[in-house]
Amino acid sequence: MAIINSNFRLTGLASGLDTDQMVRDLMKVERFPLTKLEQQKQLTQWRQEAYRDFTNALRGFKEKFFDITKQTSYLLSDNAYKAFAVKSSGDEYVTARGTSIAEVGTHTIKVVQLATADKAVSDAPVSKPISGTVKDFQLSGKSIILNLDGVTREIDLSDYANMSELIGDGKTDNGLQRLVNDAFGEGKIMVSNVSGQLQLTTGNGATQLTAMYGTKGMEGLNSLGISSGDSNRIVTSSTLIGISDKLAGAFNFNAEGNVEFEINGEKFKFSQNDTMLKVMETVNNSAKANVRIRYDETTDTFSITAKQTGAGDNIRIKDTAGTFFAAIGIDTENPIKAENQGVDAKVIIDGVEIARSTNVFTVNGIEYTLRKEHTVENPQASITVEQNVDAVVDNIKLFVEEYNKLVDKFITTLSEKQDRNYLPLSSEEKEALSEDEIEKWEKAAKSGILRNDPILSKIQSDMRMALLDSVEGIGINLSSIGITSKSYQDKGKLYIDEERLKEAIREKPDEVKNLFIMRSESVPSYTRNLTQAERSERYKQQGLFHRIADIIEDNISTFRDKNDKKGILLEKAGIQGDLSEFRSNLSMSITSYDERISEMLTKLSKKEENYYRQFSQLEKYMNQMNSQMNWLMSQLGNNTY
Repeated sequence: MAIINSNFRLTGLASGLDTDQMVRDLMKVERFPLTKLEQQKQLTQWRQEAYRDFTNALRGFKEKFFDITKQTSYLLSDNAYKAFAVKSSGDEYVTARGTSIAEVGTHTIKVVQLATADKAVSDAPVSKPISGTVKDFQLSGKSIILNLDGVTREIDLSDYANMSELIGDGKTDNGLQRLVNDAFGEGKIMVSNVSGQLQLTTGNGATQLTAMYGTKGMEGLNSLGISSGDSNRIVTSSTLIGISDKLAGAFNFNAEGNVEFEINGEKFKFSQNDTMLKVMETVNNSAKANVRIRYDETTDTFSITAKQTGAGDNIRIKDTAGTFFAAIGIDTENPIKAENQGVDAKVIIDGVEIARSTNVFTVNGIEYTLRKEHTVENPQASITVEQNVDAVVDNIKLFVEEYNKLVDKFITTLSEKQDRNYLPLSSEEKEALSEDEIEKWEKAAKSGILRNDPILSKIQSDMRMALLDSVEGIGINLSSIGITSKSYQDKGKLYIDEERLKEAIREKPDEVKNLFIMRSESVPSYTRNLTQAERSERYKQQGLFHRIADIIEDNISTFRDKNDKKGILLEKAGIQGDLSEFRSNLSMSITSYDERISEMLTKLSKKEENYYRQFSQLEKYMNQMNSQMNWLMSQLGNNTY
């Protein structure tokens, strides 16, 4: 780092010396201690980065195998060692899955009845039909447009002299009825005239009918007393007040213009300006209400279905202000008709009749999912449970692969030789090199940065011994199930004999499971404040993977123990995102280097000033000597003839 003084100087005018160069040369010597400090700081930063790299590697290993939220690779549960392949002879009726407590064998199951949910349905279609007060006007040149389930037809009314001819007495052979039959097919739209009130309804599978102005103007609809956009179905995106006059039932609001109601004890309140869609979404998202409300355009009815299947009083409703439920045709006193009452699932498993409130349930370690009721032609299904040895082997193989990668990382780092010919570059040295040259230099300078490091050496040794030491009360070890280390040079890397491992899993599944995940009875839980005696007892009784998890936690835990210490690696180097990032030993060392470098820069700046003052004094003396010499020479010149 260069020492830069901002003073502007004119030097060497009297002496002829290159003062700036001489000061720079002198300061190079003075800066040697500063360069050493900067190099030590850089080495410390690199050492910290290397430690943090191991912290992240251990954290990733822990999250992959010892994090309960990662169920696909979590190795501390029974499921990882007691996997089962379950087959059903009738998947369309029932599927099954084995849990860790399942047993190998064959079972029969007959689905007698599926569980269903309580359902409250509108007593009748809720929307008013398209209707209008007939006006006896001339129809010449008039037409209307009708849209039936997305199909649009224009009905020309010109052939009829007046409304009486068009509507007649409301019988099926009246003029308008023939026109709509010709346009859409017979029976899809029914025309009726009741006491001068025209009504258009749908049938024969047709559902939504909408009336619009014809191309010849609005007079056609006006003559029928119908407005453009009138429909026999409500639109759920409309406001409650907008829907109210479209419903067959009276839809009333309270004095504030709100409706209020309760579903299963959950209270709801909506403004008349809220949409029906908002009402439905709010109800459907309520965990307490625990129902689903929907509008069916086909049947023009509302339904409220309990999310909980099975028999029971799962839908309780009442209007508390306004008439919401009355308007949608659901009786609050008796909302669920007999045919819509929820029922429990009924099955016969191995000859025993069982009832459950849901279609997914577990019996004797087998999770059943009911899909369809069995018939006379297909009276039952057979469920076969077999041990899935390959799945267990795959779990263990994945651990061994990742563990060996971790061991390789330790071996490489701890054995890497340090090249003392490469030290951290100063800023001046970097300026003389390309980016590629800097990268190569720093790679060499970082080599061996943690060679034979005691912290990493202990972690590697502890993990190796954790896998080799026997588990108290377990009569097998890794070697006896086909997992071994080949030589001392491998430093604990593991190798699997798959056939021996499969044989052990088939013949001794519980022992294999306990070898890996046995829990200590006397010290079942890891904490940061265990005594040495408790640690020793826990170690002896714990399965191998619990031991590895404990070792990792000892080194990377972000929790403090009774001595206010975090994990060993965090105390040493810290980790980003945690307070240890700034308070670890190496972080404090880096801060100390920064302070010393700052102090030294101040001293060097003063030293540089001092050199310039000395040369300035020299210039002053040289000026005086030059002046005296000039005077003397002038005197001598005056005395010569």
